[in-house]
Amino acid sequence: GNRIYLNNEPYYQRLVLDQGFYPDGIWTSPSDEALKRDILLGKAAGFNGARLHQKVFEERYYYWADKLGYLTWGESASWGMDANSIEAARNFIAEWAECVERDRNHPSLVVWTPFNEQWWPDRTNYPRLAADVYNLTKLIDPTRPVNGVSGGAHILTDIWTVHHYEQDPVKLRDIIYKDGSFFQTPNRAHPGHRNIGFNEVKDNNNYVFPIYDGKKPYFVDEFGGIKWVSDEKLQQLDSKTQTWGYGDAPRTLEEFYLRLEGQVDQLLSLSEHVWGYCYTQLTDVEQEQNGIYNYDRSAKFDMERIRKIFSKKPDDGDF
Repeated sequence: GNRIYLNNEPYYQRLVLDQGFYPDGIWTSPSDEALKRDILLGKAAGFNGARLHQKVFEERYYYWADKLGYLTWGESASWGMDANSIEAARNFIAEWAECVERDRNHPSLVVWTPFNEQWWPDRTNYPRLAADVYNLTKLIDPTRPVNGVSGGAHILTDIWTVHHYEQDPVKLRDIIYKDGSFFQTPNRAHPGHRNIGFNEVKDNNNYVFPIYDGKKPYFVDEFGGIKWVSDEKLQQLDSKTQTWGYGDAPRTLEEFYLRLEGQVDQLLSLSEHVWGYCYTQLTDVEQEQNGIYNYDRSAKFDMERIRKIFSKKPDDGDF
């Protein structure tokens, strides 16, 4: 149905977006201990796993996730591929196959995500490429669900994922689900598309894009991203040019906590229809000041209060 099961039991995933950046190595972890520490930080914040975002993580990260009991979503790197390029598509397929083959034996990895926020305009090869990559992933690893494209134009997928950064908790809930209607990620390649029926949307080239029909798990795998700058000097700089998060930054720390808890509570209240979330993000990254921890992994908030928020579970069961 519309739930994800783990070991034959319904399991609500409370994930955090982890981009795997470090001040002293950028995309390269400075040590094995640093990989382990990031998992421990995620668990300490109340999350039961992480969406590993736009980077093929080190194998040792998966080793520690296996050992420490931390769910992961495996994702491809994002490198600005043009799906209309035959060479790019062929290269992606070959490289993605290597990623799946390398990491498919790690029990902590529970979902594959080959693409992130992809739409691709014009007379695109994207629908064929997305379908081919989905089918290839299932051939190499038939044991796991595939999230065909996170927060983009779905073609074939086992999990329907959407991204939304509305900051008002009640508005966020109503956007995601209200009165039997689910938020459908728009087909940005063709903003003028028209609804043909409940199960299809056509673009200008008459390609039928599927829309969510309630028959598979629905997952908000990016939300939040609330900006909070812990450095007083950075707070005094022009926030629009120096640092950023989503929406207007809270004016006080208490306002931050209330907004965060409100967003989480509203999503949990939809657990009959929405089966999990992923909060953006684990740490600040370069100019992105919307992490739960500072870029150097030091504490940014009252972590006991943060843990209590992200440890909350849906009211309709012990998940």
